[in-house]
Amino acid sequence: MGKSKKVNSREVGLIIAMILGKHFLGTEDLHYGLWTEDMELKTGNFPLAQDKHSKLITDNIPDGVKRVLDVGCGAGVLAKKLIALGYHVDCVSPSPLLSEQVRKNIGPGSTIFESTFEAMDTEGLLGSYDMVLFSESFQYVNLAASFPLIMKLLKKNGHLMICDFFRKEVEGKSALGGGHRLTRFDAALSELPLKKLTDIDITKETAPNMDIVNGFLMNVGLPVRDLIDYYMVNNYPRITKLLKWKYRKKLDKLDSKYTAGERNGENFIKFKSYRLFLFQKTS
Repeated sequence: MGKSKKVNSREVGLIIAMILGKHFLGTEDLHYGLWTEDMELKTGNFPLAQDKHSKLITDNIPDGVKRVLDVGCGAGVLAKKLIALGYHVDCVSPSPLLSEQVRKNIGPGSTIFESTFEAMDTEGLLGSYDMVLFSESFQYVNLAASFPLIMKLLKKNGHLMICDFFRKEVEGKSALGGGHRLTRFDAALSELPLKKLTDIDITKETAPNMDIVNGFLMNVGLPVRDLIDYYMVNNYPRITKLLKWKYRKKLDKLDSKYTAGERNGENFIKFKSYRLFLFQKTS
């Protein structure tokens, strides 16, 4: 019997998010929402905020783009919207579990590359795409390996669009993980034949997502955790004490990260910069 492959915790988290979103909010989108001033911050408006996020992307696609590679396509919801607008969209999906949902959403006319972006099979694809798109997936790729691949996949005068958050160079320790350092990103770009066409800062419009997440963690996650702890301590005191001692560092880390109330919009604005970038290949 072959050795089983480890399942990435991020992949499981995305599946859980998709299930919860579909059941409670009526959405399969796996990205932040864009909160405009006219919108009340409540979970019921989350699908509308996600639609506005998607529209920001589609509104900024340049004329002449026909073939799009959607890297890290989630459940394929954005790809489905792009296909409905007349684009041919291929997808890169590193998650076998999510790939099944992608197939349901985009149909048989598109190719799904089931791998990480860096490991995708590019045979016959060099110079094939008018635009390579990263919607909240750029934070997961390796800069050094990905930029050369992007340049090879793009047609002459093709476009690169990135809609994602980056880490700022500020003092303090953030409970919010993820994102390349913006300074490193800028340095890597300076060495490439890419011309910046669009730079839209939507940090303030996306920060409210973290307030929703923080509210869920504090009002649902924390009470459920305390209830489980109450049950375990009273019914299995010895094993609970042993487990708490053995995994004390991991438990402390989880507490400081998820239940300290630090994953909020204010800290998101302090430590992150959420941008929509559009670049054009110049050679």
